[in-house]
Amino acid sequence: MRRKRRYIAFEFMGEASKREISWAINHVLHARKMEVDKTMLKLVLYDTDSRRGLLRCGHKQVNEVKAAMLSIKKIGGKEASFVILGVSGTVKAAKRKFLAPA
Repeated sequence: MRRKRRYIAFEFMGEASKREISWAINHVLHARKMEVDKTMLKLVLYDTDSRRGLLRCGHKQVNEVKAAMLSIKKIGGKEASFVILGVSGTVKAAKRKFLAPA
């Protein structure tokens, strides 16, 4: 049976690359010893201009991943924070609902 995925749409407040954001989220999850399937966790999309992106995770880990994202206060010594825009079951719907230009 195929594993269910969820896509967390977010807006990043701060300055960091896609790689730094991905590392910070993974680091917080590991430090907190949260039970998250690392094979499902992936930063699918991140637009540096709008500072919005999509993070994929398992459907049972959404709350843990969101909590980890919201707990991040610094990345690379610089102030950083996340605003969760919403959660969707597909990339297409997430883009349409949360990442479309205003």
